[in-house]
Amino acid sequence: MSEYHLKPGKLGQKVIGAYKGIEEKFVDTFLEEDGSLKTGGMADKVTGAYQKVEDTVVGGYKKVENAFVDAFLEKNDHSGQ
Repeated sequence: MSEYHLKPGKLGQKVIGAYKGIEEKFVDTFLEEDGSLKTGGMADKVTGAYQKVEDTVVGGYKKVENAFVDAFLEKNDHSGQ
């Protein structure tokens, strides 16, 4: 059986190229040669920035989840109905 891969096209190649550039900058900035995380003064900044992003994403998800529950769900009446 033949193996296949995605034909990215011009736009896909640009997206892949941009992603690889970001990935390389991240690796250069935050990882040691062996793949371990660089530590030092920057580690606290990175951890803090990551925590802010995580809090924002989780907070946003909770808002969407709550809105969905409020709009489409209601609690069951446990009186046997």
